[in-house]
Amino acid sequence: ALLNEGFKQVGAGSGGYAVYQYNFRAHKLSPISTPVLLHVAPYGPSITDVMPYYLVLEFENSADFRNKKWSNSLANLEILPHKWEGPQVLEGYCYQGAFFSTHHFAELKEMYDNQSLAYEAACKKLPVVTKMQQRQSGVPNDLPTLKKFLEAGKRSRKKKQNIREYNELQKVVTSVAKEILGLMKREKKKQGTGGQCYAPKGVVLYFEGLDCSGKSSTGGLVQAALEQAGYHVGYRQYNRPPTAEQRARPWMDRFEIPGQSSMIDLASNTTDANEEDTGHIGLVWDRGPAGDFVYGNLNELSPVEKKKKYEEFIDFDKQCREKGVLFLKLLFVTNRDSIAKTLGKRCAQKNMAKDLTTWLQACSSRSGEDGTSFAGLEAISAHIDPTDFVAFNNYERNLRIFSNFALNTDTEENPWVVVNTGDRYAARKALMRAFRSHLHDFESRGRKCCSPVPKSLPPARTPEIEINDMMKTKFTRSWRHSLLAWITLMVLLLLAYIYAENTKWDDTWFHTPRKYNISALLEDGMEDDIKLGPAVDVADIPVKKTKTSKEEKVAPTEDGPSDVLVADDIDAVSGEDIDEEEAGNKTIASEGKKNRELLPDAILKTGD
Repeated sequence: ALLNEGFKQVGAGSGGYAVYQYNFRAHKLSPISTPVLLHVAPYGPSITDVMPYYLVLEFENSADFRNKKWSNSLANLEILPHKWEGPQVLEGYCYQGAFFSTHHFAELKEMYDNQSLAYEAACKKLPVVTKMQQRQSGVPNDLPTLKKFLEAGKRSRKKKQNIREYNELQKVVTSVAKEILGLMKREKKKQGTGGQCYAPKGVVLYFEGLDCSGKSSTGGLVQAALEQAGYHVGYRQYNRPPTAEQRARPWMDRFEIPGQSSMIDLASNTTDANEEDTGHIGLVWDRGPAGDFVYGNLNELSPVEKKKKYEEFIDFDKQCREKGVLFLKLLFVTNRDSIAKTLGKRCAQKNMAKDLTTWLQACSSRSGEDGTSFAGLEAISAHIDPTDFVAFNNYERNLRIFSNFALNTDTEENPWVVVNTGDRYAARKALMRAFRSHLHDFESRGRKCCSPVPKSLPPARTPEIEINDMMKTKFTRSWRHSLLAWITLMVLLLLAYIYAENTKWDDTWFHTPRKYNISALLEDGMEDDIKLGPAVDVADIPVKKTKTSKEEKVAPTEDGPSDVLVADDIDAVSGEDIDEEEAGNKTIASEGKKNRELLPDAILKTGD
């Protein structure tokens, strides 16, 4: 492929490293060519048996303007400083024909590894069986059972979070289904009073948007609510270009709506034979008219022809309202990081499907039964194809075309619902609120079933806009993230205010303990850092008597009260007579310790 594009290999290295060169000319007639170097190196391990490649594209845009004289080259340096910048470098990864930047490929690889680890952990938790037993009962064989199987291998915190979010979404789905059933009961009670429609007889769920944006998983909640309410829901895919026979008819004729019984074959969802058929039908469009602009050739039409297509779609929307059909138009958008994660998840699921197919084949051959179905696993493998990676490269183009179609076909009677699936949980709750709002609008119109009602003309279509204006107009940030950001900011400001109010800024940060010179206090009666007042008579200081001393008194001296206490000549413990010198030593040792404890407090009380 590189040779066909004009690249020529100029070098190679170990590990499959290769260097290709391409001579780029700004104009075909330009005699000067700029070399472009492409460095290619395999980046393992492989993903679904396909090896990614690490690419570095080096575009040399500097030029040598030096002449024979060095002074001329210095002048050129001063005049054209931008000509001496280094080569421009673009690095990234190539996988399945798509180019990923470094952080986008990191998102893909991280999701792929997380799904693979969850699969390995779930396989280890399967029960151990003998050779005569079958282990086939716990092996997933389609996408829903595979997702449930992977939950067993996830961490407990993530598992609890997923269970909590799933239960909350199921409560919302059940609430919407009960609301639809309530509308059906009101309609049934008032059948003889004019045939007023409260619940729509038919619902068209039009899922449109970018690839890997969660159309099936997110929009499936609305489908589940309709099925719980008793609707018979069918499914149509319009992801292929129209045939020659369909192109000969009007453009919107190939898109079906509920009520065309000759064209729609819907199996009843009721399991009980005695259950009454409600007569309400739902239909899911997987892609539709907007896909012909993005993946077909309608975007190449002239502005006048595009305007005709837009008006034809608006007329179709109007006919649905006149027939009592709720036409819910959903446009799913997301960012490239989320698409990269979805691609990594689907690559991991494709690898799991391959492993599970081998597993089930081994189990069926051992048991001798050939009734194992592999259709669900084949659907998982077909859930991702090279067109998804091509769409990743055309992200901005596809988003711009989808947005222009939505803006030019938006009406006040039935506006588009834009679902930003960057946060899947928030997007699903917002989608259910939007669907409930459409049900209330349908009920408030109070029209009669299958009776045309004149409508005002749709507003003038907006011209095509740039992608920046489109992002500001339709794709706003989720209110959930904004609310969390404001709450976090208020909490931080409150903590800063409490800290500032309770902090004494005049005090020092570290308080050192006050030190006393005990020896100076005992000898001189003065401390280094404290100036004492009048002399204190030690005899006035109360001394606590202990059990070991019978009598204590102050020994007077010539200079005044002494700080040495004298005890009796009788030992307090043994009761024997002791020597006078020995008694004095014991008294100094024991009572001197007491004075050291009492003297500083007395000095502080009587001093300055």
